[in-house]
Amino acid sequence: MQKRYDVIIVGGGITGCALLYTLSRYTSIKSILLLEKYDALAMLNSSASSNSQTLHFGDIETNYTKEHSLKTKEDAERVLYYARRLHGDAKRRIIMPVQKMVLGVGSEEVEGLEKGYHSWLKNIFPGLSLLGKKELERIEPNVVNGRDKREEIGALLSDKGYMVNFGLLAKQLAKDARVRGKKIDIILGARVIEATPRVSGYKVLTNKGEFYGGFVEFASGSYSLYFAKSMGYDKGLTILSIGGNFFYSKKVLRGKVYRVQKGGIPFAAVHGDPDITRPGITRFGPTVTVPLELEKGHPETFTDYMKVFDFNEPTFESISNILFNKDIESILRRNAVYALPEIGRYEFLKMEAGVIVPSLKVGDLHFASGTGGIRPQIIDEKKRNLLLGASKLYGDNVVFNITPSPGASSALGSGLEDSILISKTLGAEMLREKYEKEMGPISKSK
Repeated sequence: MQKRYDVIIVGGGITGCALLYTLSRYTSIKSILLLEKYDALAMLNSSASSNSQTLHFGDIETNYTKEHSLKTKEDAERVLYYARRLHGDAKRRIIMPVQKMVLGVGSEEVEGLEKGYHSWLKNIFPGLSLLGKKELERIEPNVVNGRDKREEIGALLSDKGYMVNFGLLAKQLAKDARVRGKKIDIILGARVIEATPRVSGYKVLTNKGEFYGGFVEFASGSYSLYFAKSMGYDKGLTILSIGGNFFYSKKVLRGKVYRVQKGGIPFAAVHGDPDITRPGITRFGPTVTVPLELEKGHPETFTDYMKVFDFNEPTFESISNILFNKDIESILRRNAVYALPEIGRYEFLKMEAGVIVPSLKVGDLHFASGTGGIRPQIIDEKKRNLLLGASKLYGDNVVFNITPSPGASSALGSGLEDSILISKTLGAEMLREKYEKEMGPISKSK
């Protein structure tokens, strides 16, 4: 196997595979290497069991700003452009239309949905519908059945509802990155030890040997910041690992039902979802935990987490500001109880799942062992707060892509953005006409 490549991508989740696909198919770059430390692609956060399988458009995400929604919509549309070219069983297993809404419970939440809808959402998302209780009872009956008749409820129903198996999508993108006349290599079980600069790029040392790339992108979630810090690209950022768990029940919802999420809160409110891999269940979650790991279920990553976490005054002031925010503190306190044996189910039903489906009983809920992942929440130590949305660091011929939620939905958009940068840096051509024909328009700002 050759040792020198135009581009090396570290990380074989949906973000890395989307970049591999875009670089291979829509640029003149001739050789690309993707390194993945596990024995298969998309084993962690991209796996169907580790996320909510939602294609986010920004229409029902009530914590998004108008600008964030516009960007998320543009990126998510690229997934649909790609999906339209899939056929048969591959398409059915990867993406499926589904009913999707955000539910408001109580007058304050319902008024908030109405205000957001009339002020700007309906202009950006003309297919979005405002629902009252009668429409809800017809469309998603178990949201209404058994509820106190005096309780005010309402919802925004999206016409952009899709559930996606992002793990299978990542693998399909990697498969479709094979282009005639180009050298596209994927090495599994390749753990990156370090990357060091050379005159014309970087030497990447792995447990499977040394490789040289003219440009390197770390698309490895929390580990992207780990490598950034080890290479001197700190820039005052650290990570707060936020994990999530799920509960299963029998199928009680027809589609996805999200709850209203407050602005400034980076992690999703609990929602009820179908499961693209298990059509007979409804999944409720994610709950919120604060694991001291970079990868959920891998306690050996604690040491690496400690290397990313800065033990200094700005970090601890930032953590204090975040954890003592009354809304975040309340969420973390409640979710700590959900993790307790038995009592956790009762509290989760009372505070979360039962608010979505009032007729649900505690015996209907079962803890979904082995599900959920970690979403790295980026802390800006200078501003002493959380950065919402995706985060990247840029250096000389290197990108560190940290990609918190909605990273999977935005993966192809991120791949386009970085492909333009990498092509320009390496003096390669970006095949814009071909890209726009197959994947949708490229904004003039790019």
